Amino acid sequence: PYDERLQALAKAGFKLAAGVPFDVSRSQSFLPNVARDESKMQIAIDCSSFLARSTAIADFNVEYGLVIYFGNPHAQPDRLCNPANAQFMKNAAQLIGAAAAVQGPTREVKRFREEVSYQNWHRMKIKLLTIVRFGGSLRRKAREEEDDGGPGGSRRKMYRTKSSLKVFLENAGSYRQSAREAAIEAKDNAKSKISRWGKKVQGGSAGIPPAFGVTQSLWTFVGVMTTHTILSRINLLVKTESDGDLSLILAPLGALTTLQYNLTAAPASQPRNAIFAQIFAITTAILLSYIPGVEPWFRSALAPAIVIPGMARLGIIHPPAGAAAIVFSTGNFRWEHFGIFLAGVAISIVTAVGINNLSDRRQYPTSWYLANKAKIKLSKD
Repeated sequence: PYDERLQALAKAGFKLAAGVPFDVSRSQSFLPNVARDESKMQIAIDCSSFLARSTAIADFNVEYGLVIYFGNPHAQPDRLCNPANAQFMKNAAQLIGAAAAVQGPTREVKRFREEVSYQNWHRMKIKLLTIVRFGGSLRRKAREEEDDGGPGGSRRKMYRTKSSLKVFLENAGSYRQSAREAAIEAKDNAKSKISRWGKKVQGGSAGIPPAFGVTQSLWTFVGVMTTHTILSRINLLVKTESDGDLSLILAPLGALTTLQYNLTAAPASQPRNAIFAQIFAITTAILLSYIPGVEPWFRSALAPAIVIPGMARLGIIHPPAGAAAIVFSTGNFRWEHFGIFLAGVAISIVTAVGINNLSDRRQYPTSWYLANKAKIKLSKD
């Protein structure tokens, strides 16, 4: 069946696949038999006897299944077929399978605890209601006896007054104790928070990303130079034809080409994010300029404050759109500038598609989102 995620991985260049079975319910391990095909540079896993009882792990409530590894077709076959690599894949599959298998029991434990908490609260509520109703009946009976002047009415009144004072003093003591405990807990939480913050500030142990080689750096140079030559020429043409009234804003497009030629597979670099995020950001920024009484310096802070979390909420994160929101929030640009800028974004996407795909180690975009959605819908119909 058609799977959009697998298709995206294949388009990104991961065209080799190996399926490694796992079974966390059995003690023996499964070591896949890795076979080499020198002509096609593919990896095959002999697990036909296990596939008969393998199952999907969509609900993470299984004990056996398959872990699929994807590989780059340009990788060295000797490394892919190395026994150490096969052993690593087997052990990693068991570890991934164990993590998947524990999800089901974890959810069951969570549901059990919620049920126990609900039952405890239900029993407590019944007891409280019983005490309140029973106490109300006793108070009404005592009040009726006092109103009737019955025997012991004055003694009951005096006793009730003393009991109320005693209860008030006891409650005051418990309130003070609760306040002290709450203050101590708040102090401990603050210390713990500060300690965690200090450790995070010190940084983690992650290494720096690898540097580009000379060839890939040259591809980036060619792509960026070509794109910005075209954009700069268009900007000059627009200024000339409009007598300087209109222009193509180039600063956010520099951030866009940085993503397109250095992080070609990143979600933030894809055409969907670039187009929709820019439309959302610039529309918001221009609309803010119509609000009377808002100073430009405050709009420059308000626009990115709205746009950046908005992009995260909509799933269209695109850093150049944050820069565009600041530029357009100054109030110096109109809707005409918006249209010219979107044309520049479209030109950047076209040139990035043409140049990146000339390299054997690049692919841009990783997915045409709207086109793929349309294909899926048409295939279903």
